[in-house]
Amino acid sequence: MEKMKKIGKGCLPFLAAIAFMYLFSIIFLMASGYIWGFFHYEQVLKDSSIIANLYLDEAWISSVSIGISIAIYLAFIIIFGLWYKKAFGRDTQKYASKKAFSGPVIINCIVFGISVQCFFSCALNLILPLFPKTHENYKELLNSMGMGQGLMPFVYTALLAPVAEELIFRGLTLKYQEKVLPYFTANFMQAFLFGIYHQNIVQFVYAFFVGILLGYLCKKYNSLVLVMVVHGIVNASGNLFSYFHIFSRIDKLEENVVTVFVSMICMVASFWFLMRSEQKKS
Repeated sequence: MEKMKKIGKGCLPFLAAIAFMYLFSIIFLMASGYIWGFFHYEQVLKDSSIIANLYLDEAWISSVSIGISIAIYLAFIIIFGLWYKKAFGRDTQKYASKKAFSGPVIINCIVFGISVQCFFSCALNLILPLFPKTHENYKELLNSMGMGQGLMPFVYTALLAPVAEELIFRGLTLKYQEKVLPYFTANFMQAFLFGIYHQNIVQFVYAFFVGILLGYLCKKYNSLVLVMVVHGIVNASGNLFSYFHIFSRIDKLEENVVTVFVSMICMVASFWFLMRSEQKKS
């Protein structure tokens, strides 16, 4: 019973993130409406229901969604950063920065992050057309996230989201579970919760896979900052590929198959190097 309580405690960061996500979405959406009303007070004086009508306007909600996401993830970084510091800040050993962030390590992190994005993008190009409804829903999701649509979505997906999500999953969740469970099981659990956090089947699959690998990197280097960097590279490359329409131009079956094969080799080789690289504790 005591062990189950501790396992449940390890799920609290995930549950808190989901709860805060919905709570902050409502709060920041309401605040956005009142801010809009402040700058358009003349219209509000003429029609007092105009703000209420905004919340029913899908186009307006879509226009402020990226700003709301940025506000949510800034709040997450503060909340879960303080939580992580209080729970594990003193216990976390650090490797010598010159070793953990050496040139070869960073180069392989870049190769790994880009090849992960290439692998899944082209694999989805092969698989999703077989499921038209899922394919359409996934494209709508990417559009709502603003993938490849400018600076603000890039800041949200490539900078803020990796920091916040690593604090929640490879930081708090993994370390809490690792106190109770064998590392393999703890890593599986945090990756599984990381997949559920994305709340759609397509992202669940690759978030779970990437979460497993990031968990092993976090264990190997004992550096949450390093996995934040790798996570950021994965998301940033996805944004840039969308902006330049890289994978939408790969429309032939053989091109997708070759890209999947080559990116898989790069992904495995770079991850193998990162896991084999000797680390020296400070």
